[in-house]
Amino acid sequence: MQSSYRKLTILFFLFLVAILAIFGYTPTNDGAGYIEYAETCIETGEPYPCTNLIKGYPFIWNIGVVNLTALFLWIYHSVYPILLFFCLLKALTGLLIAKIAESIFNSKVALTAFILYILYPNNWGEVTMLNSETPMIFLALFAFYIILRNSENTRWLFLGGMLMALANWFRPIALIFLGSIILYYIFLERKNIIRKTTGILSGYILIIFLFGIESYSRTGYFIYQAESLWFNMAEATYETSVKPHYNTEMYPAGTARYIDNMKNKTAIECDKIWKKRSLDWLENNKLNYLSKVPGRLVYMYFNDIDNMTFLIKDKSKAENNYITLPYRNIVSQMNKLNGTQIAALICMLLYYIILLFAISGTITLLRKKHLKDAFLPLIIIIGGSLAIVLAIHGETRFKAPFMPFIFMLAAIALSEKTKLS
Repeated sequence: MQSSYRKLTILFFLFLVAILAIFGYTPTNDGAGYIEYAETCIETGEPYPCTNLIKGYPFIWNIGVVNLTALFLWIYHSVYPILLFFCLLKALTGLLIAKIAESIFNSKVALTAFILYILYPNNWGEVTMLNSETPMIFLALFAFYIILRNSENTRWLFLGGMLMALANWFRPIALIFLGSIILYYIFLERKNIIRKTTGILSGYILIIFLFGIESYSRTGYFIYQAESLWFNMAEATYETSVKPHYNTEMYPAGTARYIDNMKNKTAIECDKIWKKRSLDWLENNKLNYLSKVPGRLVYMYFNDIDNMTFLIKDKSKAENNYITLPYRNIVSQMNKLNGTQIAALICMLLYYIILLFAISGTITLLRKKHLKDAFLPLIIIIGGSLAIVLAIHGETRFKAPFMPFIFMLAAIALSEKTKLS
């Protein structure tokens, strides 16, 4: 089976390289921002966050991907080497999905999950874009696998904690994985809880300390991860829709988002202002805020076609690289869809099928009372999804860290006569 994993990993890597070679770089709004920040860091000779990107800027962005972009641009003066690196990370992520599924379930489920991951079209386009999800998910799953396979070895747990913090440096979602593992120790393993938790947290805190001290020595601020929670939360004080809004006024006058003379304030100062305003609003609007959560959750899981934009013919303008589908009258409009929209529709249908299989796989686990096997995938998917929509609006791409576990659950249903250990 290990030989099959290796072959699939190599084949998937080569396939992704071919996708990148054929379709080229796909600019996105976030990707353009990462490049802009990276170029500023190169000019100033400092890693991100640098002083020039703290004052006059609204928040601290995803630190790891900005610095990774800066490193590759500094060495190669092109985005393509980093995208090639993403091809490797994406292929290795598939291998990690198989390894984790084999550890939790069995080799048949693992191989099925790996194949699902490879065949899923939305995974292909991600390697053509500068994004924080690819390195974050790889590092989080790598840490997860190390911790899962070496739960009695403190040194490995320490390394796993370090990698989890590094994943959080790219995008602060890895805490969901960390919290899920600790809950697993507390409620299901119930042995050596303190030693295991201490081992993981020690590695995690060490990386936070190193990043924070390095940042403090240059900027005077202890910064170790992205800080945009209160920036997003402030929008919820006036925005009634559960959907994110693009290409609209970011700081409407008279709202909690608007800060007078913001260009003369630092991201840290803005964060404190938005935090106070948001908490003041939440104090009297708890039910109003919670009422948005179901809608955000539905919106986040409504489709999974964000990366299918790699098929768009003219990708010159990042702001135009998105796909819309006429959901309400899709049947009558079918003959009017272009090639990219048809591909996105096929991807969406495959996504729904995978979700149905994942639900079926979950029912199978619960019916057979394999609660220990089901705990980690379900707590990561359900707990993580709720954490995201409680804190910020639920963009469809925000569920990306949970998709590996959805593939695993779908593989349960697809694997005939699966024997769960």
